[in-house]
Amino acid sequence: MESDDIRTKVLQRQRTEDSDLFAKQSISILGCGGLGSNIALMLARAGVGTLYLYDFDRIEYSNLNRQNYTIREVGQYKVEATKARLEETLPYVKVNSFVQRITPESLDEIAERSDLFIEAFDNRESKSMVLDYFMNHTNKFIITASGLSGLGNVKNVSVKHAGNVCLVGDFKSSPEEGLYLPYVSVIASLEALEALKWIKNGGNYGE
Repeated sequence: MESDDIRTKVLQRQRTEDSDLFAKQSISILGCGGLGSNIALMLARAGVGTLYLYDFDRIEYSNLNRQNYTIREVGQYKVEATKARLEETLPYVKVNSFVQRITPESLDEIAERSDLFIEAFDNRESKSMVLDYFMNHTNKFIITASGLSGLGNVKNVSVKHAGNVCLVGDFKSSPEEGLYLPYVSVIASLEALEALKWIKNGGNYGE
């Protein structure tokens, strides 16, 4: 079966006009851990045409409680395992993977590849670095997460828009509270949702 035929069958429960918009869009996901590995699959399932994945880490056993990997993939690079899973599951999505540590020096080149970026790091230093960069490059858009630890309370989670930045999370929980898939996946889902709404709104955040 041709990939276009598969796409039509997979996306038949979505609105055609939405799926057509998603197909034309490229999104970069910075990090393929608990957030990024799950966000990538959500966006691919929605029919986003092109994904760029960035991460330098290999899969560890401790990742398996919340990241979209299997025990047979332990030791593999996260971006390569994610790319393989997406291509096997949804062959109509173009996936570009980069085994790469993101630095201030590399962000200019990375920023050329798409207009929308999803920050999915697990450390504050990387989050701050990327946020600072995009706050100074307002022609690009960044969706970033803060506060996704513990078992959480959905009532504390909010989505905030400020210019080209979208912030998702409870903005207070810390990794010392533990990392659990149910709460991490709530934040991942909201980041993916905001990305799809950004596309539907013509490159603007909104309801």
